[in-house]
Amino acid sequence: MQKNRAVILGNGGAAISAARAARIAGHRGEIHLVSDTAESAFNPMLSPYYFRGKVPWEGCFPFGEDFYRNHEITCHFGVPVANLEATRQQVTLTDGQLFSYDSCLIATGAAPVIPPVPGLRESSRALPLRSAGSARKLEEAMQTARRVLILGASLVGIEMAEVLVKRGIAVVLVDIVDQILLRGTHPSVASILMKYIESQGVDIRLGCSMQEMEETKDGVACHFAGDVIEEVDFVVCSTGVRSNIDFVNRDEVKVDLGVLTDDRMRTNVENLYAAGDASQAFNRVTGQHDWMGTWGNACYQGRTAGQGLAGRKAFFAGSLPENISPLFEWNYAQLGDIQPKTGEVRHLACGDPERGGYNLLAFSDGFLTGANLINCTHLAGKLSGAILRKWRCESMVGRADGDFTEAAVEEILNECTAS
Repeated sequence: MQKNRAVILGNGGAAISAARAARIAGHRGEIHLVSDTAESAFNPMLSPYYFRGKVPWEGCFPFGEDFYRNHEITCHFGVPVANLEATRQQVTLTDGQLFSYDSCLIATGAAPVIPPVPGLRESSRALPLRSAGSARKLEEAMQTARRVLILGASLVGIEMAEVLVKRGIAVVLVDIVDQILLRGTHPSVASILMKYIESQGVDIRLGCSMQEMEETKDGVACHFAGDVIEEVDFVVCSTGVRSNIDFVNRDEVKVDLGVLTDDRMRTNVENLYAAGDASQAFNRVTGQHDWMGTWGNACYQGRTAGQGLAGRKAFFAGSLPENISPLFEWNYAQLGDIQPKTGEVRHLACGDPERGGYNLLAFSDGFLTGANLINCTHLAGKLSGAILRKWRCESMVGRADGDFTEAAVEEILNECTAS
């Protein structure tokens, strides 16, 4: 077996951050990078900004083409992983290549989840937004589109609704659940945001599931309950993602939603690490192993794992779930755990989105656990810090809900951000 050979599976933020960290930490052996894509690392979180004209196309490739050569990385592009034998420390690719390794990182990211709607998965007009290739297809499809249906009222779905509406394209936004932004948003905040988004021209339909999709001469017909049919040019699928870990043997490697890791991004198998969307690591708010799909989190975990590949000890302190995004002319942030499941849970809100901003704070036994912010996202950094240091509002203890007037909540917010 080649001495000090590291094999990195993946080509996103976690994988590239790991490779760079390994070299910085002194790894002088071979680094092989395996990816089912055939181009440099792409940041899908920047796609909506590219469509808005805020980021140039090359800006969606934050590491650039020269990264691999500059860091002496042997690339195996366009060839997916077929099998990982973790106990034997071997990786087999779909073209038959076999690698033995001294250390290996699983950083294969996540893939779009396409609902099992008849006709949807097979259609070339059902477009997810995850890779550079899918972004190119979507950009091309938007050039002639007049009406589009978006499946999934997630942040990505709403961001794409904005892109389309501002290009003069009619949008129907559909989700099977009864709330937009279900993950990380309090229902009362979701209601405020939904009314605003509808006022911008987006037709939002919740509690609505597609039953069938069929090709038409110029587009697709989407069938819903009650004989409702929506004829559109194409469908944007923003119905979530799942970890790309089908090649992982569950009898060897511990897996939940992603590959389970410790605070050094190590798996239960020696010399095997995992990071980014393929992993499930420590959530500093809940104290549990959670899946947290953000680019910054992936890069942080990748840097930790990369130092491990080089034989150094580095620790992942845990991340805070956090998203900050423009929604039309508003700005929105979701931080931490907005719906804590233990302790005495309280939600306090104050402000006005149109005048100075609106915020909702979540507490468990007086400890700040999460926040939703509309048009006051400048508070996100201080609130994140308060959540991470487990700030406790002593003045909440023993007080009735009726005591929390808007002025009282403002005092709590000021105390939290000043501490």
